[in-house]
Amino acid sequence: MPTYPELQLFIAGEWKNADGQPVLNPADESVLGIVPHATRADLDAALTAAQEELRVWRHTAPAKRADIILKAARLARERVEEMAIAMTLEQGKPIVQSRLEILRGCDIIEWDATEGRRVHGRVIPSEPGMRHTVLRQPIGVVAAFSPWNFPMSSPARKVAGALSAGCAIILKASEETPAGAVQLVRAFQDAGVPPGVLNLVFGTPAEISRCGFRPPEGVRLLQWHRRPSPRRER
Repeated sequence: MPTYPELQLFIAGEWKNADGQPVLNPADESVLGIVPHATRADLDAALTAAQEELRVWRHTAPAKRADIILKAARLARERVEEMAIAMTLEQGKPIVQSRLEILRGCDIIEWDATEGRRVHGRVIPSEPGMRHTVLRQPIGVVAAFSPWNFPMSSPARKVAGALSAGCAIILKASEETPAGAVQLVRAFQDAGVPPGVLNLVFGTPAEISRCGFRPPEGVRLLQWHRRPSPRRER
């Protein structure tokens, strides 16, 4: 019988424990685990790792990147039952819906992996003897914030899109429903994503946002979901 996974940060290819907050089962309010909160040092380490490994990942052949990402999707499909159980325990979603979300997340990963092989440039007509060429390049390090309500498919969309484009990413996932992100990142690790290309952190969103994830300090792109209310501090 699958159990709830151990919750850890993933920085520079290593899993790390830290103090944090309890994750509650909404059915009975029992404690499932402790989600670690990243410190400023953890965030700095994640950013440094992403910046350093970006130099290698952006020059990795798109076909090789696609192979790794597709393998991660296959591993997630193989682990769908344990991932679904964890999702239902922490979120209360019916187990059938949890399975469907994970499979949908795998579909997204596979789509992005194959699209990454077709990032075409273009040639623009110009004057005789001249040619304008457009090349699409990885934008750089991505910082992505994912919500609680789709704890696997939302991180999957953000991670797969960034990796397939040749970017490194720091994923800040939900503290209320963290297991999906942990299990997703583990699938990518087992598939062979180089250390530092994918990093996972948790913590108070407002504090993390103030700790250096703002461009141009190493992060070139921010991804997030809109808050329900502008008055609510996340």
